[in-house]
Amino acid sequence: MRRHIATTAGLLATAVTLSVSMTGTAHAAEYTGDASCKTTGAHGEMTYSNYHGPDANVKIHFALDDVQADGYGVRLRLVSTDVWGKTHYWPWRTNTQGYGTRSTWDTTASHPNGLFNIGVQVARANSAGTIVNSCIGW
Repeated sequence: MRRHIATTAGLLATAVTLSVSMTGTAHAAEYTGDASCKTTGAHGEMTYSNYHGPDANVKIHFALDDVQADGYGVRLRLVSTDVWGKTHYWPWRTNTQGYGTRSTWDTTASHPNGLFNIGVQVARANSAGTIVNSCIGW
C-alpha cells in the first residue's frame, strides 16, 4: 500500500513539474486583416492591426466612398461581437461630400467584453438620417 502511494505521489509530482515547465511566456500572435462591403451607392473598407486577442486595443483604418450621384450621404461603422456573441454597433462615420468622394479615418477600438469578431457596416442614408440600404462585411 505504501509503495502504491509513493508511486502515485511521484507520478503526480512529475505531472505538476511538467505542467509548470510547459507554461511559459509565449506571446500571442498579432493579427492583421481587412473587411469590406459594397451596397447601392456606397463602398467601405476597414483594415486592422494589433489584434492579438479579445482584450487588444485594435488599430483601425476606415475608407468610405460615395459611388452614386443620388443626393444621399454615405456612412460606415465598426461592428463587433463580444464574449457572449452579442453584436455591438459602434458610432457612424459619415461622408456627405457627394458622389465620387472618399473619406478616411484612423482610430482604435477595444471593448470591456472583448472583441471576438470585427467587421464594417456600410450604409446610404437620406437627408433625415434614415438608412436606405446597408451591408456588413466581416
